[in-house]
Amino acid sequence: MRIVCRALSSLSAPLALAGLLVLVVAGGCGSTRPYTLGPIQTTDPDDRPTDRPEETMESMYWDRVDLSVFHQLEKPLNLNWTGRTVGRALGLADADPADNVNVMDEPPNSSWYKRRHFYDELSPRELAIGPNERDTTGIAAGPSQDAPWTVTSGKFQGAARGFQIKDERGDRYLIKLDGPEWPELTTSAEVISTKIFYGAGYHVPQNTITRFALEQLRVAEDAMVNGADGRRPMTREDLRALLEPYERGPDGTIRGLASKFVEGEPLGPIFFRGTRDGDPNDRVRHEQRRELRGLRVISSWLNDADRRHANTLAVYTDERYVKHYLLDMGSTLGANASQPHRPIYGQAYIIDQRKILKAIPALGAYPFPWWDYEWDIPYPAVGYFPADVFKPGEWVPTYPNPAFEKMTERDAYWGAKLVMSFSDEDLRAIVETARISNPEAEAHLLDVLQRRRDKIGRYWFDKVNPLDRFSVVAPSPVAETGASSPPEPPRLQFDDLAVEGGLARAEARTYTAQMHLDDSPLGPARTTPSPQLPLTVADAPLSRVLDRRGRTAPHERVVRVDLRTRHDGTLSDPTRVYVHVPDAGSPRVVGLERE
Repeated sequence: MRIVCRALSSLSAPLALAGLLVLVVAGGCGSTRPYTLGPIQTTDPDDRPTDRPEETMESMYWDRVDLSVFHQLEKPLNLNWTGRTVGRALGLADADPADNVNVMDEPPNSSWYKRRHFYDELSPRELAIGPNERDTTGIAAGPSQDAPWTVTSGKFQGAARGFQIKDERGDRYLIKLDGPEWPELTTSAEVISTKIFYGAGYHVPQNTITRFALEQLRVAEDAMVNGADGRRPMTREDLRALLEPYERGPDGTIRGLASKFVEGEPLGPIFFRGTRDGDPNDRVRHEQRRELRGLRVISSWLNDADRRHANTLAVYTDERYVKHYLLDMGSTLGANASQPHRPIYGQAYIIDQRKILKAIPALGAYPFPWWDYEWDIPYPAVGYFPADVFKPGEWVPTYPNPAFEKMTERDAYWGAKLVMSFSDEDLRAIVETARISNPEAEAHLLDVLQRRRDKIGRYWFDKVNPLDRFSVVAPSPVAETGASSPPEPPRLQFDDLAVEGGLARAEARTYTAQMHLDDSPLGPARTTPSPQLPLTVADAPLSRVLDRRGRTAPHERVVRVDLRTRHDGTLSDPTRVYVHVPDAGSPRVVGLERE
C-alpha cells in the first residue's frame, strides 16, 4: 500500500485528524523495492490441489438488491474506505492499488486469468475460434449434428428462454434463443463478446451459433419444466410451443446459441468482493484483483451492463482446484437479454445515489443526459449500441460492482491496452463468427466496436503514459558479428501503444529519459524520437559508468529510467523503468512503476 506521507502540522485540527485517520487505517508509510533481481512472477500458483469448498448460493434477485442498496450503505461505515476517500480528497493518500500485480505492474496467469492476445498475439483465426475445443468457427464447433439431441430441462418463460441438451458425444449444452422479435440480437452479442473476453485473457465457456430443427429434439424421460402449478414433466408440446414463434431457415432449422457446460463441479458465483471460504488458494480479495478491476474497461467497450456476481461461475476442477469463469454475455453490445439495451444502460446504475442527489434539488426536473438520446435501432440484429454518446470514464454497469468501483487509473490503463490490442482485422474475424445475415448490420456493428475501442484508448492513454513491453536489446558479441569497431551499447526499447493503435503519429511524439542512481540524476536528460534508448551516460556504456563508481553489489547496479512522452506540447507523467546492469552479462528490466 503506497501512501504519500506529508507533514500534518500545517493543517487545521480537523484536517490533521482526518489525515491521521488515513495513515492509521492505511497502515503507515512502509514500502518495498519496486523491482526484483530474481525471476519476475508470471504465474500465481493458485492451482494447488485442495479440498472441495462448499457451494455458495445467491439469488439473482437478491444480488441486485444487495449491490444497489446495502452495498452502497455499507461503504461509509467501512473505516478503510472512508479514510482513503478522505485522504484522497486531502492529497494524503494514493488510490488503493491492486494487490496481485508483479513488479512489472501486470497480473500473473492464474485460475482467474491467462495472458493471451496483448502478451502473445493471436491470429484473427485463433481469436475467432476462441475457447472452442475443435478447430472451427462453424456449426461443427457446437453440439454434434450427427444424431438427435436429448432435451433434459427447459426455461420456457421470461426474458431468457432456452433448454438444456445432451448430444451423442455426451456433451451438455445450454441452447439459448433470441427474442422472437429481435432475431440474431442476443445470440450474436453472446458469441462476439465471448471471443473478445477470451482473447483478453478471461476464462469463458464455449459459445457458438448453432442451428437445429424441432424434429431432432428428443425429450428425456426425466425432463422437467416449470408450469403454472409448479414443476411438472416436460412434453414435446412444450418444445413445440416454445419454438413456434421463431422463423425457420430454408432448411427448416432455427438459430440458437449453444453454450457448452464448463468442466468441473459448480460452486456458485465467484463474487466481486471478499474471498471464497474453504479455498486456501484464494488469498487476494476479489475487489483487489487487477483482472477484475480492469474488467470494467473491457465491459465498458462491450456495454457489458449486467456484469455482476450472478453472471459468473466458480468450478472445482478434476485437478482439485477452483477455476473462475465469466458467463452470460447476453446483455452485451446492443442486447439486453431478449431485447435491445435502453439508453440508460451504461450511463447510470438502476438505483444511482449520485444521480439522485443531483435530481433532488431540482425537484425531479434534473435533465438526465440519456433522456435526449434517441433509441435508434437501425438493425434488429445489433440493437442499441451507440458510439457517439459513449464516455469511457463515466461508464457504469446496471448494478454497482465492488471491483469496478475500486478501479484506479493504472487498472484502467491495463484494461485499455487489452482493448486496444484487438485490430480491425481481429474484430472482423470475431464478428463474422456471429453469422449475422445482414451484411450492413455486420458492418455497422464492426464500426461501432472500432469507434468505442479507439475512444477507450484515447481516454485512458491520456491518463497514463502508454509506454509498454519494455526490454533491453543487447548487441551481438564482436566475435559473432565479425565487426572490428566497438559494439553498440545495449538499448532500452519499448512500444508506444498510442502509436501502435493508430491514435497518434510517431513523428508527432518524442520521449524524454532521465536516468537515476539512488534517486540522484545520472547524466543529463535526453530527448529522442525513437522508442529505443541507448543505455549510456555521456556516450559511455552504463556498465562502465557503474564500474567507475565502484558499484559492485547487485542492488547498487539498478538504474531507474524515468520516461515521459511529449505530444502536442504536453509532457506526460513519468513511467519509471528499473534496469539491472550486472557486472557481467546483459542488462535486463527488473521493475516498472506507472503514475
